[in-house]
Amino acid sequence: MITLSSIATTAILVISIWILVFSGKLYLNIKANSFRIQNPNLRNRIFTANTKIYIIRIVCLLLSLSFAFYSLFKIKSTEVESVKEFESADILFVVDVSLSMNTTDVSPNRLKRFQDLALRILPNLKGNRLGIIVFAGQSFSFCPLTTDIAAVSDYIQALGVEMVGSKGTNLSLALERLNKIRKKNNHVTSQITVVVSDGEDHENQTLPPIEGEVIVWGIGTEEGGFIEYRDPGTGRGGYVTKDAGISNSQTDSNLVISKMNVERLESIANQNHGTYYDVSLYADGAYALLDIVQTAKKKKIQSIERFKNEDGAHPFLIASIIFLFLERISNLFLQKLPKGIYKILFILLLLRVSHLEAWELDPGGNSIERGAKAYEQKKYTESQKEFEKAKEYIPDDPRLFYNESATAYQEGRYKEAIGIAEKILTHPKSGNDLKAKTHFSLGNIYSKLGDKKNALKSYSKTLEIDPNHLSAKKNIEHLTKKRESSQSQNPNNTEPKPNKPQEEQNKNRKEEKSDAERILDPFSQDSILKNKKGGYSDNEKFW
Repeated sequence: MITLSSIATTAILVISIWILVFSGKLYLNIKANSFRIQNPNLRNRIFTANTKIYIIRIVCLLLSLSFAFYSLFKIKSTEVESVKEFESADILFVVDVSLSMNTTDVSPNRLKRFQDLALRILPNLKGNRLGIIVFAGQSFSFCPLTTDIAAVSDYIQALGVEMVGSKGTNLSLALERLNKIRKKNNHVTSQITVVVSDGEDHENQTLPPIEGEVIVWGIGTEEGGFIEYRDPGTGRGGYVTKDAGISNSQTDSNLVISKMNVERLESIANQNHGTYYDVSLYADGAYALLDIVQTAKKKKIQSIERFKNEDGAHPFLIASIIFLFLERISNLFLQKLPKGIYKILFILLLLRVSHLEAWELDPGGNSIERGAKAYEQKKYTESQKEFEKAKEYIPDDPRLFYNESATAYQEGRYKEAIGIAEKILTHPKSGNDLKAKTHFSLGNIYSKLGDKKNALKSYSKTLEIDPNHLSAKKNIEHLTKKRESSQSQNPNNTEPKPNKPQEEQNKNRKEEKSDAERILDPFSQDSILKNKKGGYSDNEKFW
């Protein structure tokens, strides 16, 4: 084990060796200078260093090493607290880990399906507090509420049907535990609960009400399937039989068939004014969760982070670096360089200085950079403040307005976002590229508001400027398909009513509430805003 005393011993030894080496070299240099003076004919053949400069170099190097060594004994370790503010919703997954969740009617099994779905949307829940409660015959809090996405990912991957020893499916106990956790965090405005189960063995249970938003994810099929069980250590196992045994054959007539209880799951959702989704094959429930999180009113939460701050060595390290720099400079004067080399270097330095750009001294650019970072971290209020600071230095740049519009959109200030976007379109400095992006952004805002007419108009204007804008084309196609499919699926509207003119019917259709919000969902299977690499393909910020 390396200790401070061993480091000190090594440092003293190194400094002592350097003193001996340089003393020897200094002695040889002094003797060589004396020999040159005594033999003028050999003066041009023997090169020796200036003794004074050589001494300065030795002293600078030794001082540099000494200050670096001394700084080790000046380090002070102090506990520091840092308060961070962030906007968050509390999302609790109440997950069924009873044996029936190992049924293979959903590939590879019901529990694995939930794990795959949760891990896929997990990165986009960043910034919110997530937790997991598991239940079978008993329940316990498996993952406490945390903003650490990596930790939640590990917990999700560790889920298994063998983690709760008591058999059965007692959702009531899990919801009681959920309500206790909610009471401790009642200061959080947005509380979202996701109940994940196949609904089996939930009968004859009196369930306590759930506060906040409720989503029920059903996993399984009504036809059912066989329950597979394998020993986690050996991997041996088979299918569960009615007499609590294991059979390797799927043709065994004694096998247990587990069926999803849709009615029970729907009643849980209805009892809590929530929504039920079958996520066995489709991910609509996951998209609904992301929509709720995005539109939820989040409350600012303060978190206190404690860390050790080691300070006290900086002045000595700075002094060490300065003396090391002086040692390197003095070493140049000891070298045999061509005549005029210093003049050439000085001229080159002057030419270089004349072309320096003060990018580090640009307060506007720095504010924009900080604003962009805050935007990426979903700190939209902080991002808006930085963009406002940048306007003091760059008051008339439409690209800055584009960033402001994007921030307003993320905070749900849609009218303000539209107003800023319209300023960009009329700004004399706005180029075609910026106008195309702005029209596309307006289309997204109108789609979010359910205004199909203006959304289609904005996307069309995007294509007028940029005919190759793929996302705008697909958004238009998606919106028109949604309208056509909603009309065709309504049997009462298969034929126009004879007592209403065609124009009035068309007007009513336009005024119907749209489901166009789905086009803004980057996680939908039919998403048209997500490119192959992931993320929004045409919604990036400038700078």
